[in-house]
Amino acid sequence: MLAAMYILTAFCFLAGIFPGVLIDMLAPVVSALVDGRMPPQSSISWLSIIPIGASRSSYNGMIILVFMICSGALTAIAIRRLSSRLTRRSAIWDCGYPNPPLNAQYSASSFSMPLRRVFGTTVFDIHEKVDMPRPGAMRAGHFYVKIFDPAWRFAYGPIGRSVLTVAGKLNRLQFLTIRRYLTLVFVALIVLLVVVAAWR
Repeated sequence: MLAAMYILTAFCFLAGIFPGVLIDMLAPVVSALVDGRMPPQSSISWLSIIPIGASRSSYNGMIILVFMICSGALTAIAIRRLSSRLTRRSAIWDCGYPNPPLNAQYSASSFSMPLRRVFGTTVFDIHEKVDMPRPGAMRAGHFYVKIFDPAWRFAYGPIGRSVLTVAGKLNRLQFLTIRRYLTLVFVALIVLLVVVAAWR
């Protein structure tokens, strides 16, 4: 499995460097599927591809690869030359609370708070209420949030209620007698034959 992943990674890497060769190799398949293909790309100099026009859609994977290698190497050399040789160690940033208990760790509500802050008044119509006791009070604090989800209200909710309603009505079919089952099958067969005859 690992060898296959390395092989696929190498293919993706080569496809990014030599996209024109890959485009020309896939041209027969594309022509069979969509009845069209891109212009031949292998004849373009410097291993570039020009799908439409050189002024707005050209691409050269080799130049980008060389630029990434040169910029990464220059950055590494600059950091190695200019940075201090001293090793500095410190604790991982933890918001000032190392090893927080379970009730102080991040939850789904904390991760969704940025979304609530941004879209709370425009999309979700969120109402929040924080009940924080005064200093020295022994009672617990409370946080209350009410979210209006338009996707659930207008899409998933009606679909879910319709499915439950239809399922509740169809649930009676499993309590029919043998005679009613045979009648139902006979009627379904007649309807199916009528549909097939009308279709032809």
